[in-house]
Amino acid sequence: MSKILLFSFFFFSLAGNATPENRPGFDFQPLAEIAIQHRGRIKPLDTFASESLQFVTGKREWKGKGPVECLVGWLFNFDREWENEEIVRINHQILKKEMGLDPEKSFFSFNELQGNEGLRRVLKEASAKSRNKERLSENEKKAVIVENQLELIGDVFTGQSFTILPNPEGGAASWFPITSLNIQGGLPYASDVTERFAITLKSMVEGFLNKDVSLWNSSSQKLAVMLSEDLARGVYPEKKILRREMHYNCLRPFRLSWIIYVMGFISLMLYWIGRKSIFQTVGLLAMVTGLAVHAYGFILRCLIAGRPPVTNMYESVIWVTWGCVFFAMLIWWAYRNSVIPTAASVFAIVGLILADNIPLVLDPSINPLEPVLRSNYWLTIHVLTITLSYAAFALSLCLGNVVMGYYVFRPTHTAHIQNYSLYMYRAMQIGVILLAAGNILGGFWADYSWGRFWGWDPKEVWALIALLLYLAVLHGRFTGWLKGFGFAATTVVSFLGVLMAWYGVNFVLGVGLHSYGFGSGGMGWVMGYVGIQVAFIVVGYLNYKKAKSTHNLDSTIFPKA
Repeated sequence: MSKILLFSFFFFSLAGNATPENRPGFDFQPLAEIAIQHRGRIKPLDTFASESLQFVTGKREWKGKGPVECLVGWLFNFDREWENEEIVRINHQILKKEMGLDPEKSFFSFNELQGNEGLRRVLKEASAKSRNKERLSENEKKAVIVENQLELIGDVFTGQSFTILPNPEGGAASWFPITSLNIQGGLPYASDVTERFAITLKSMVEGFLNKDVSLWNSSSQKLAVMLSEDLARGVYPEKKILRREMHYNCLRPFRLSWIIYVMGFISLMLYWIGRKSIFQTVGLLAMVTGLAVHAYGFILRCLIAGRPPVTNMYESVIWVTWGCVFFAMLIWWAYRNSVIPTAASVFAIVGLILADNIPLVLDPSINPLEPVLRSNYWLTIHVLTITLSYAAFALSLCLGNVVMGYYVFRPTHTAHIQNYSLYMYRAMQIGVILLAAGNILGGFWADYSWGRFWGWDPKEVWALIALLLYLAVLHGRFTGWLKGFGFAATTVVSFLGVLMAWYGVNFVLGVGLHSYGFGSGGMGWVMGYVGIQVAFIVVGYLNYKKAKSTHNLDSTIFPKA
């Protein structure tokens, strides 16, 4: 058996083309539906291929080829066509300079990067820092990502990561890569089963490399059946489970959500311009539909992962954006002012577009929980509560910017400013209640996980700072110290505390016990937002001061109770 497989691999390595070619008529669906064990989770090959392609290229397809077709091309890379294809995405300019790469290019080939002396030098420094438990620089973090990209491609090239052979022992037993077929007696299957599987695999390779549509389609279907029946011995995941995840991959509910939110935003803006009720109806219907699709995607992800999906930055973004729209619709129901969902849609659209398009920063992969998170009870009540508070504060931010917009363009429209300040106040009340509860529940979780209620961990400290900022704003509003412009400005500025607790601790500080959430990237965009936000407040203040000289704004714009 092993001789047959080795011979076929050697034979086909003699033929091929210089660049990857399209294969029209090839059906990759049977392979997409087979299961693979990767990073501690059994998932469809479709998911593994999508995650791999996004991690390496930052794209969901490559030159018209879908993820599974690309992955198969990497695996059957016997003619080395993919090794010279420029697929590895590197955007960090400093790292490219260190590696001696063309700074104008974003994609590089596996062969171009493998063994790069500049990369080795940076990785050596990063390794030394890691051993000494020192923080890595942004450049070193990016170098580690490139190393992981190359390692992933290399493991697919060799078949080492292609762990599609199920372990009959079931449970959490490790599955076997197809390279195990080359080891005599390395698999716990009957020899005739492995022989037939190797022959089928040989036919599939032959069909792929010779562009034989009929041979490929028939052998790939047969291979999928053999994996789930002949080799599985009852431990293979049910088809409905695999297809549910493939449905999630195909639907891309969070992309669909932001598209619907965009439609809602445009319709509501047309209503405010033309005052035609049909646009308001269509806009509100779109917002509710987008919220439902958003929730459906979240439920699917929960079912796939077997846990609430709030364990990394990507998942928190899709959860917080959903919460922002949800709270907006609740407050709209109370006051029936469509400015509320219009403002919320901006935050939801921006957040979901970022989550959908920067996989190297916001990793959409579904991974097993870190040990500290393996209490679904605490995970649910603490993490969902505290991130929902971020959603309410995001809504208050959006409404605060609506008020600030009035100060910039129409500072004398006191009635509108008063109304929108009230909605902003209601959103802030929701956020303060949730953040206070989340901080307390986090203490209980910390006591359960780490044996202490409070330890001045950066995440804990910044969550407390954010809470105190908003409490100060509410206190200022209650005592009358903050009116009109002051209330709106401090509301907007207070969100920077949330931004630090949410993004800064994980992506800037990168220290503390909450290591499961760390990441890198996006600093330029965040700082750009902060700069624009501060400039907007300054312009609003200047216009407010100018209008105040002729209008008694403080006595007329105190927020309603």
